[in-house]
Amino acid sequence: MLFALDARFAEVIRSTSEILIGQMRLTWWRDILTKPAADRPAGEPLVEHINIFEEKGESLAPLLVLLDGWEAMLDDFPWEDRQFDNYAEARGGGTFEFALAGGKSLSEEQAELGRAWALWDFARHCSDANMRHSAFERCTEIVASRPQPDFDRSGRPLSILCKLMIRDVRKGQLTADLYNPASAARIIWHGISGH
Repeated sequence: MLFALDARFAEVIRSTSEILIGQMRLTWWRDILTKPAADRPAGEPLVEHINIFEEKGESLAPLLVLLDGWEAMLDDFPWEDRQFDNYAEARGGGTFEFALAGGKSLSEEQAELGRAWALWDFARHCSDANMRHSAFERCTEIVASRPQPDFDRSGRPLSILCKLMIRDVRKGQLTADLYNPASAARIIWHGISGH
């Protein structure tokens, strides 16, 4: 559900030509995440998944933080340091905290990896060359200052994302196609073995 919701927020940003319209569409999702399940509209599969998740007693708070990160994307380019920081902390923090769940706060290492991942993902999808370069540089700085990520089995999906990110940082360039056989083999092996 996390990655489906993240993709839905991305589509809102990608398809928005007017900031006000984008804000309205993201506000609809904010309302969904803050209102009681009984008041949420029926018929939207993603909303139904949110309801199921909440029924299990899990918090939706990290999803609101994730949404804040996507809302930051409505700011005009080029960005200043503060805008990169707000985006990376919100999107990365929300994604990693939700994925690790359990109601625990992220460790400093996990929060920094979340920030780095958000910047890496931004760089992979941004059409503005200067913004892409700046985001990847910021990601590289964070990754270079951190030890190799160490997640337990429940964090394996995040570990896979971090491995892909670190591989790009070590190469000094973004991989154009993550869906090639060599990448798939590494992802599958890491998913099975953790190595």
